[in-house]
Amino acid sequence: MARIRHLTLKNKLFNRLPERTWLKGSLKRQHIYSSRLRNHRDLDIYLPPSYFHDPHRRYPVLYVHDGNNLFYPHIAFGGMPWHMDSCINRLVSHGLMEEIIVVGIYNTPGRAYEYTWTPMRSPYGFEGGGGETYAQFLIEEVKPLIDCDYRTKPDAHHTGVMGASLGGLISFYLGLYYPYVFTRIGLVSPSLWWDHGHALKQAHKMHPGLRLWLDMGTREGNPRAPIARNGNIRNTRILKQILEREGYVNGFNLGYLEAKGGHHNEWHWGQRLHLILMFLYGTRPHMMVSR
Repeated sequence: MARIRHLTLKNKLFNRLPERTWLKGSLKRQHIYSSRLRNHRDLDIYLPPSYFHDPHRRYPVLYVHDGNNLFYPHIAFGGMPWHMDSCINRLVSHGLMEEIIVVGIYNTPGRAYEYTWTPMRSPYGFEGGGGETYAQFLIEEVKPLIDCDYRTKPDAHHTGVMGASLGGLISFYLGLYYPYVFTRIGLVSPSLWWDHGHALKQAHKMHPGLRLWLDMGTREGNPRAPIARNGNIRNTRILKQILEREGYVNGFNLGYLEAKGGHHNEWHWGQRLHLILMFLYGTRPHMMVSR
């Protein structure tokens, strides 16, 4: 069976060129008010290295939830950003991924509400359930703004969405219900436990034409539990099996990784970001696949 090789950032493949020679993108920040959600937030936008040098070129776009965790240590949770700009600069410079625009959508105090589409009972009552409204915000407010202000390839084939934890869960929802908007989906440590595994009950409806990344760290949840008894690993394996029954092929249109020793935090997600980006936007996507 095909599988994803966990090539670490120490691999010579990523270090042929010294950092000082890497092509570098740029970052911009925009503020947006959502009439759907009735709140404000920032967007951090990464523009690829050639953006200002090739004025006729258009680019794929990747929308990423919890956007405040992508670039800047002083606003990232725990002071640990994903360093997405540096990662893309490195991969583009080494010819391992195409140039893309990244839109980091900041979270809000209503994160659990926005990133879930069914409510769940908690010790504090019911929480969550605003995912449909958040999807409308992203599709009807954020995406039109980005497509208007920047040189994008706005069609679904060139548009992706990604997130971690609850951000991975809402990315699952967007792939499930909006495949005509997003076809490249990154499910990073998705919170499949939400609402008693409701997402797993819907997974058989996933459109067959997407390109999906799915991963989980082996030490997420209870780090002392054996992998076979790790509920997070079990859920991701169940989702993988469902997707494969629906026609997805691991290493082709499904990238699956159990990150050995991976914990549920920004640092560990950043350490495997290069694999996710190469699978979703790589120029040599089958390089990571071995048998």
